[in-house]
This record gives sequence, C-alpha cells and structure tokens, in this order.
Amino acid sequence: MQSKCSIKKFQFRHIKRPGILLLDEERRLLEFNAYGLTAADSFSQTIPIDLIEKVELSKGLFHDTLSLYYDGEWYKWTDFLDDHYQGIFKVLQDRTA
Repeated sequence: MQSKCSIKKFQFRHIKRPGILLLDEERRLLEFNAYGLTAADSFSQTIPIDLIEKVELSKGLFHDTLSLYYDGEWYKWTDFLDDHYQGIFKVLQDRTA
C-alpha cells in the first residue's frame, strides 16, 4: 500500500519533502522515499512497524497529518494526493494498539 505525500522535517526550520510513503506488511516496514533531482538530493527513511510506539491522524482544515512516534522522535506526513494513507493509518493503528 502506498501514498504520495510530503514528510515534514526539521532542518533549521520546518520543510516539506515530497515523495512516496510505502507500507510493506510482508517485510513489516514503513518506508518514505523523497523525490530528488540527483542522488545527493534524494532522501529515504525506513521504520520497522513493530518499533512504532504511537500513531496519530489529525484532521486539518485543508489537509490531514499522519504522525508516528518512533525512536524518541515524531515523524509527520502531510499533503496526501490520494486516500491510501487512511489504510496505512488503520494498519499501523492495529499494530500499535
């Protein structure tokens, strides 16, 4: 299951990096691969589903935000271009409950 979205990162200020959020239930991983023009500009993050401590979905006026707490840090995705993120949230919520 995958969804096109952006990750909110803090690099001296909050920035958004567009990419694809992918849930691989077989390997039990959540992956985010950011789009980049060059290999040096690309960014990826892999999180084991079993180590996610908390998952939240907050509804905003213009967009929703999927947040998860892993390894002492919050990761946030927003600006979803489809509704697949809701399925990703349900799977993660069931695994962390």
